[in-house]
Amino acid sequence: MKNAIKAALLSAFVFPGAGHFYLKKAAVGNLILVPAVTAIGYLSWQAYQKALLISQKIVNGEIPLQLNALYHAITQAPVGSEALLINIATSVFILSWLASIVDAYRLGNKLDNSDVLR
Repeated sequence: MKNAIKAALLSAFVFPGAGHFYLKKAAVGNLILVPAVTAIGYLSWQAYQKALLISQKIVNGEIPLQLNALYHAITQAPVGSEALLINIATSVFILSWLASIVDAYRLGNKLDNSDVLR
C-alpha cells in the first residue's frame, strides 16, 4: 500500500495528524493535532458540564426521573455564546480532520513520487 493511502487512512480513522506522524512530519502533525485535541477537550468539557447540571437538577427534584423529562433536559439546545463556542469547536475539529486527510495524502503522494524517481 502506498504511503499516501496509509497516511490518509491513519488521519481519517485514527485521529487528525496521525498520518503526518507516520510520514515523519511531526511539526505539521502537531499543528493539526493541537487544535483538534483542544476542540475535543472543549466539547467534552461542555458535555460534562451539561451532565453535571442535569444530575444536580435531578437530585434537587427539579427534573423527575421519567424518560420524557430526561430526554427533554438532555436535548435542549445551548443558547447564546455557549452555542456559538460549541459550533466553533465543532467546526475546528471537522476542518482539522479534513485538512489532515487531504494534507497527509498530498505529502504521502509527494513522498511516493520521489521514491519512484530514485
